[in-house]
Amino acid sequence: MIDGLLLVASAALPSFLLGYALRKFTLKWEKKAETAKQELALQAEQLSATVSASLDGIIIINAEGHVLEFSKSAERIFGYKKEDIFGRSMAALIVPERYRDAHNAGMARMRDTGKANILGQRIEIEAVRANGEEFMSELAISRSRSSSGDIFIAYIRDISEAKAAEKALLDAKEAAELANKAKTQFISAMSHEIRTPFNAVLGILDILGDTDLTIDQKQLIQTADRTSKSLLRIINDVLDYARISSGTVKVRETPFYAADVFDDVYRLFAMQAKEQAIDLVVKTEGAAKIYLSGDVGRIRQILMNFVSNAIKHTVNGKVELIVDTIQTGPEKWNLTCRVKDTGVGIKADKLDRLFEEFYMVDDVDTRASEGTGLGLTICKVLITMMNGEIGVESDVGRGSNFWIKIPLAEALAPVASEVEDVTLADISGKEILLAEDNVTNRMVVTRILKKHGARIVEAVNGVEALSILNVQAFDLLLTDIFMPEMGGKELVRLLRNGDSANAKIPVIALTAMGDMHEAEELKSYGVDQVVLKPFNTRDLINAVGEQCKRHQNKQSLLKSDVSKVPAIKLSGGLLDGLDPEDLVEIRGQFKTDLTDVTASLRSAIASQDYEGAKFASHTLKGLAGLYGLAELSEHAALTNSHCFPDRLEEMVKHGSRAIKIAEISLLNLDDLFGINEEAA
Repeated sequence: MIDGLLLVASAALPSFLLGYALRKFTLKWEKKAETAKQELALQAEQLSATVSASLDGIIIINAEGHVLEFSKSAERIFGYKKEDIFGRSMAALIVPERYRDAHNAGMARMRDTGKANILGQRIEIEAVRANGEEFMSELAISRSRSSSGDIFIAYIRDISEAKAAEKALLDAKEAAELANKAKTQFISAMSHEIRTPFNAVLGILDILGDTDLTIDQKQLIQTADRTSKSLLRIINDVLDYARISSGTVKVRETPFYAADVFDDVYRLFAMQAKEQAIDLVVKTEGAAKIYLSGDVGRIRQILMNFVSNAIKHTVNGKVELIVDTIQTGPEKWNLTCRVKDTGVGIKADKLDRLFEEFYMVDDVDTRASEGTGLGLTICKVLITMMNGEIGVESDVGRGSNFWIKIPLAEALAPVASEVEDVTLADISGKEILLAEDNVTNRMVVTRILKKHGARIVEAVNGVEALSILNVQAFDLLLTDIFMPEMGGKELVRLLRNGDSANAKIPVIALTAMGDMHEAEELKSYGVDQVVLKPFNTRDLINAVGEQCKRHQNKQSLLKSDVSKVPAIKLSGGLLDGLDPEDLVEIRGQFKTDLTDVTASLRSAIASQDYEGAKFASHTLKGLAGLYGLAELSEHAALTNSHCFPDRLEEMVKHGSRAIKIAEISLLNLDDLFGINEEAA
């Protein structure tokens, strides 16, 4: 029996073991499946939390464009609920109507070809909210595979606020630029409007000072001159400060001799110091005998402010101007300038505020000297622009020491000027055209130049000046910059680009711009030299003399051009037997006729008036032919044959040549007629 039980047990054991193993294996995989399920649920929960927390709206669509998923952020951005939008066309809900055809075409292309232009890119595009409001969005789309086909995941961010802020910033920037431009224009206009009458005032005082006056009258003129210059310094401070505030002030570098930095400053204040019994001394022993590269104009402006203040606050004392140079490296130096006085001094508690805007040591109601409180502020800004330092030490009752230190590079010596400033240049006999719209300034400049022997022709604007320049030769053009109808810039540009006999004469700009740095821009228009208003007689005369020396005078210009003019060959003895008086009369009429027809042709060509050009060139052809000017007659005829819209280039070419020959002929009438001025 026992054996039988053993037999049954031994037979059942394999089945038991197999069942046990299967059950253990099943439990193991069930456990793994449960773990995997839990992990998937956790991942889904994490993904859902990530999607919910995302600031970007996340929308999942299938290949047909139907919504499969719509995140909480998407609900917030668009104003739809997930249950309301699920399974519906995304294009019909959030894509603006004007873009829907393109969107649907792109979806069809992706389904058919698998190609999509916008996948993997970030684009900015308008989108539509549930309430119909459009807004700017940033969109990125990616593609993924699923068991049911391709799906597309769109990440959308509402950037409307950022765009609004960006636009507001751009608008503010544009407004600031417009305001800055308006400020700059205002400063320029004020500079012109203030300096122009000052130029007349100082010019008239200068003229009066050279007349026979009583002692009392001379004292009155000297007082008026000093007062005017004092007021001008105040105006300069205000305008300089305004330019600095608008960012239009620049520093420039030119070579200057270190020891000479105080020369102009000394000359400017020497008389004032002498009148106030102040000993004004320049000490340059500490300056190396070198040239430095820097903005010497701005440096002198600072030193003039220092000296002016020192003289104001010193009575029967001493003002020292001291220049030092210290080498800091190969061809590198520190320029140090000091202005020391024995004046009243400044209290210690006020030293720190000296360079602040509008700060004045004295109370406004009790102060003894004039000023704006801007001078030292401007000095500090200019020094900062030059990477330098500025400072002051002072003891009450013992005086003050204002100083600047500027790092500068060594420079080569500049080319010496052709005109010595010590004496006035000789401008006698010079033919000068003055273009100036201000009546008083025209009178002042004309008187000054005529007094020194020049011959002056006046024009009230650029248009009139250009007309005169086309028919009369000059040694030099003096022009204002701001004039009605045509300003100085346009006048000089047209003169230089033209082919008149005066195209290369020197040009001096008389401008009230008030800033030599801004005035330098005028040279790009063809201006040779700039004289700032208000100017004195010496500045004006020497500028004219310098420019006239650098160019040929009218006689050399005529000689160089006369060879281009063919001699008059009159057939049939038209002028044979006429006495000199008759020839002069005929020449006068010829001059009038040629001047008029040349002006008409120039105007017609400039305005592309083909009929006017045809009439004028026909008249010019006949006039030139009558007097034997063959080349002029030929080009007038060629001009006449091209007075049609489709032949503009040829009309201008031959017309310009005809006008050039006519101008040269007008400048050489005596030689052409074989007579001279005395023949009359």
